[in-house]
Amino acid sequence: MKKCVIASSILAITGGAAADIVYSGDLGLTVSSGDAAIDVSIGDNTWQFGIVLGGPLDYSFVTALNEGAGLFVPITNESSARNFAAGDNIGTITSVLNMFPLGPGGENINLNMHDYVSGEGTFDASGTGFVGFGFGGGIDFNYGWMQFTLDVDANSGSHSITLVDLAYNDQVNGSIEVGAIPAPGAIALLSIAGLAGRRRRNG
Repeated sequence: MKKCVIASSILAITGGAAADIVYSGDLGLTVSSGDAAIDVSIGDNTWQFGIVLGGPLDYSFVTALNEGAGLFVPITNESSARNFAAGDNIGTITSVLNMFPLGPGGENINLNMHDYVSGEGTFDASGTGFVGFGFGGGIDFNYGWMQFTLDVDANSGSHSITLVDLAYNDQVNGSIEVGAIPAPGAIALLSIAGLAGRRRRNG
């Protein structure tokens, strides 16, 4: 069974000769323990987020599913997704050296957000944070952010992860401020797809 959600609340903010900040708010896409992961498609690139369960595994993750799509990771921990703070700047100064995976053979590696068994990860078990992403190739990239909320049900102990909103700069190598919500502008289109049964590499 497949589920597909088309987000219609996408704003492309034009600044004359400047870039467009493409923003999607109030997405409310949630994955709970045991649910299928959700795919997020921007142009020809796809990211995925969800929760991995099985044996000793119990962690929330985000990953890039195709070559040329990446996520920022901490310099000292390339197995985790970097947690940006609101107001941080993402762009060429952030360095593509800290973005993974981008090359062939490296896609679909789950980046840990929070491990509920070990407590490791840059995100808290309950709380909101921002993932930085990029897409492109060579030295030319577009940069953006996704805001996630992680939560733990006090009664059942099950976990959930929700994609709240996202934005990216459609100007190649243009920077973007994390969490900044642009003023209303022209409507654009961005698809958010949740594909049940999508296979991914665990770990």
